[in-house]
Amino acid sequence: MVVLLVVGVAVLFVMGFSSPVWWLVGAVVVYGAVKFGSGIGGGGASGSGYEEYRERREQRDKWDRRYRRQHRGKRITPDRPVER
Repeated sequence: MVVLLVVGVAVLFVMGFSSPVWWLVGAVVVYGAVKFGSGIGGGGASGSGYEEYRERREQRDKWDRRYRRQHRGKRITPDRPVER
């Protein structure tokens, strides 16, 4: 898949000598590949997905602990909202 992407980008840049719009298209494809992780530049490394998941989980746990501390002993339901 990465080989096809690299060849496609190379073709787009070569076509850019006749029309600079193809350079722009090639640049957008390279940006998308790096940003969204197709394997170029380490964006699609196998460990990055787990690290992102772990950061989200830790952030959620932090907010959950804060929420429990703030509302300790109160029963919060849709019919009994929190008094501020």
